[in-house]
Amino acid sequence: MTRSTIDFGIDLGTTNSAIAVLKGVTPEIIKNQRDADITPSAVWLRKNGETYVGWEARNRNRDYPEEAYLEFKRLMGTDHQYLFKNSGTARKPEELSAEVLKSLRGDVQQRTGELVEASVITVPAIFELHQCDATRTAAQLAGFKESPLLQEPVAAALAYGFQINNDKTHWLVYDFGGGTFDAAIIKAEEGMINVVNHGGNIFLGGSDMDWAIVEQLLVPRMLEQYCLKEFSRANAGVKGKWRGVFSCLKWNAEELKLALSRRERATLDTVKFTTSDGEEAEFETEISRSELVAVVLPIIMRSIEICKKVLKEKNLSTKAIEKIILVGGPTLAPYFREILTSNLGIPLDYSVDPLTVVAQGAAVFAGTQSLNTHGLGPAVAGEFSIELHHKPVGIDSTPVVGGKVSAASSRDFSGFTIELINNKTQWRSGKIPLHPDGVFMANLHAERGERNTYAIELFDSSGRRQKVRPDTLSYTIGAVVEEQPLINSMGIALADNARGGFFEKGKGLPQKKTVVFKTIRPLRQGQSGEVLRIPVVEGENELGDRNRLNGVLDIRGDEIRRDLPAGSDVEVTLRIDESRIVTVKAYVPLLDEEFETKIEMRRPGANVEFLKIDFEGELKRFREAKSKAAAVDAKSAARFVGNVDESPLLQEVRDALVAAKGDPDAAGKCETRLLELKLKLDEAVDALEWPTLIAEAKDWLSYLKRAADQHGNEQQKEKANTLAAEIEGVISERKADRLRKRIELVRSLYWEILFAQPSFWVEQHRRMEREQAKMTDQSRAARLLDQGRDCIGKNNVIGLENVVRQLWDLLPKEVAEAAKRGYESSLVR
Repeated sequence: MTRSTIDFGIDLGTTNSAIAVLKGVTPEIIKNQRDADITPSAVWLRKNGETYVGWEARNRNRDYPEEAYLEFKRLMGTDHQYLFKNSGTARKPEELSAEVLKSLRGDVQQRTGELVEASVITVPAIFELHQCDATRTAAQLAGFKESPLLQEPVAAALAYGFQINNDKTHWLVYDFGGGTFDAAIIKAEEGMINVVNHGGNIFLGGSDMDWAIVEQLLVPRMLEQYCLKEFSRANAGVKGKWRGVFSCLKWNAEELKLALSRRERATLDTVKFTTSDGEEAEFETEISRSELVAVVLPIIMRSIEICKKVLKEKNLSTKAIEKIILVGGPTLAPYFREILTSNLGIPLDYSVDPLTVVAQGAAVFAGTQSLNTHGLGPAVAGEFSIELHHKPVGIDSTPVVGGKVSAASSRDFSGFTIELINNKTQWRSGKIPLHPDGVFMANLHAERGERNTYAIELFDSSGRRQKVRPDTLSYTIGAVVEEQPLINSMGIALADNARGGFFEKGKGLPQKKTVVFKTIRPLRQGQSGEVLRIPVVEGENELGDRNRLNGVLDIRGDEIRRDLPAGSDVEVTLRIDESRIVTVKAYVPLLDEEFETKIEMRRPGANVEFLKIDFEGELKRFREAKSKAAAVDAKSAARFVGNVDESPLLQEVRDALVAAKGDPDAAGKCETRLLELKLKLDEAVDALEWPTLIAEAKDWLSYLKRAADQHGNEQQKEKANTLAAEIEGVISERKADRLRKRIELVRSLYWEILFAQPSFWVEQHRRMEREQAKMTDQSRAARLLDQGRDCIGKNNVIGLENVVRQLWDLLPKEVAEAAKRGYESSLVR
């Protein structure tokens, strides 16, 4: 059949995947070769190169983890590669995801005979930009020509609300999958579905429950019974001697989890292994549901805390939420649902299968996405092509459709008419005259509760019917997604480690914005080692290095035609489209040149040794904060320190760090949890530094006032007064990051006023003469000092400023004004 909309939707899951198609107004799951609704997201490569996807691969992973892999979704967009021992090949996570997508395409072709060339693919809302980009890559590798991405909570909401047209209501989508967790507040109103707020965790899901069972229940019992030296996940990596045993335990833990959702007690399948003494052994044990719940409860509670935070951020009580939509296999367990109900007190809705609801919703969304018709090619002799402009889905029962008719050769369409006929009801639009250029517009009449298909009939000036492509269009009355929101704020990291904000979390896509910054150092033409860096970051923190680095636009010295002095303007434009593809552009007015790049969304895998050093540094910072809080009797700081002490974060980072030695997934989890720990410690440190920050702010304000009164223009004086008022407001709000930022703005204005005074640069030059012995390059320092004297003699202030700034760069770090932080940005506001 010829489709005008995409219609197919895929849930590409961590544990399982599924594909659905929209038939009329109803999504239908397409079963796989095993006649099952879901396919395990697992890939097995045999020695001869044959690839197996699904149950065969999942079962193979249990006993031969070096031949089959699963749960690779969590590492999408990283540089990790999975090594297949027998075939001797390595595959990236997106390449393995592509194999899963190919398998789903094959299921459709086997069942229906249709070759799917376009499909909506869902991603967790919590997915960061590099992970979304990797998902698009997987789709391309699988052969999809079009693959719009849809956030999983939005898909779930569409599965429930597509044919519901009610007053405003709020739902909470609780998506606890195999590897990720999303909590999204959805507003459904008059056929529109909108994401109000969102939270989540990329390393929180059923897999974490499985590992908790392994590490807290199974491993301790094995160690009690057998001699197993160094028996831990740290030695279960690619070359670890216990890899096979841990793979088998993980596989069985998932089976235990499923069994205990129905029974009070369950027995672990026999695990065969060789002890450290070289003896063949078997391990069996029985686990009760209460034991299971005890180890998985902290994981579930973490998801509940995220839900509460999402509600609190929008000042919504649980009474404001009509229902919780359950998504994900773990939510099928009765104990899981009981925990949710007792802690959130909101009715649960699982009337649509939690295992397939995302795929069904993706198919619904696919029905709203028109297929790209450019592939049809130009009209050939004897037929006409129509470029249609209409929304395939909407809440209007009389929607507008427009279009333009074209022929193989240009012609005048005066006297031509077009008519649209509903194939089922036989409603007719009447013959609508075309404009001479082939343009037309019509109102359709649509029936609710079905997909309305209309035949398109074109007649020439003599009334003869002509052949057209396409010859049908469809329209369905149903709910539509208003816009997909930006899940994390976007900006660039600055030289002072502030975050230059561009787009705030929750804004609808697409977005585009331009902000002007200034360079902090000169960039010399022709110098290949010199670079002006513009780091693009994703996250909510006002400190640049507390956010995720997505990519960097570098402007190199060997790319410019002339020297760029410090303090030059740089106009940075950040653009993100509906599919979350990010482009950054920098225009430098002084050079009249533009530099642009699409951010390469690939992140290096977490470095275990670096994580260890980083964690040790945070532990030291924690101990210092704890000691200082007790010494100065700072109650607010002590409270924040206590929050860190009482949270499971410290232990989770320790556990993940141990497991990370043999498991890249655990390394990624460790990196994420460590960032959470840093943010909690930042709160404690901020509370301790608060009195000092206030004093610093007041000191700089006094310096600024004196400089503005003596040397500032009217605009600078007004700006100084505004900053003083803003600082008073920030102090009352007790926002440490914002106060630091305002202090930097005060300092910046202070230096701006001073930098405009020729006497300042003369004095700085004299100071550089006194500091010459400390400079790293004595011959260059001498030349620059001579140039400076020449500039002073000729009253060349601009030249003198450029010389002094270069001399500053020659000073060693310990003499510099402040150590570098963040992502080595070259820009400031």
